Amino acid sequence: MKSVIRCERGSATVEFVALALPLFVPIIFFLHQFASVSGQEEIARTLAREGARAFVTSSNQSSAAAAMNAVIFRAGRELGLKEDEFELMAINLECSSSPCYSPNGKIVVTVHFGASKESRAVTASAQEYISPWS
Repeated sequence: MKSVIRCERGSATVEFVALALPLFVPIIFFLHQFASVSGQEEIARTLAREGARAFVTSSNQSSAAAAMNAVIFRAGRELGLKEDEFELMAINLECSSSPCYSPNGKIVVTVHFGASKESRAVTASAQEYISPWS
C-alpha cells in the first residue's frame, strides 16, 4: 500500500492541468479579443485612408463625396465586412475650408464602427490635401 502512495508518476500532468491550464485560458481569451479589435482597427484605417484619397482625387465637389462613399463601401466588401458591420459604420468628413473641394484644402475622413455584442467601438481617421492646382 505504501508503494502506491509514494509513486509520483503522472503528478506533473495533474499539476499542470490543475494549476497552469486555468491561467492560460484568460490569456488565450485576451489574445483573441486583442486580435479581433486590431483587425477591425486596421480595416477602419484602410477605409478612412482610401475614402480620403478618393475624395481628393475627384474632379469636383459634387462627385467627391459620392466617390468617397462608393470607395469606402466597395473596399469594405473587399475586406470582408458583412451587412451588419456596415450598419454599425459611420463616416464623417471634415473640411478645412468651404467649399470642401478647394485648392490646398485639408480633408479628414473618420470611419467609426459602433460597439456590438461581439466587438467594441473602433474609430480611425485619415487626412489628405487637395492639390493646389485643382
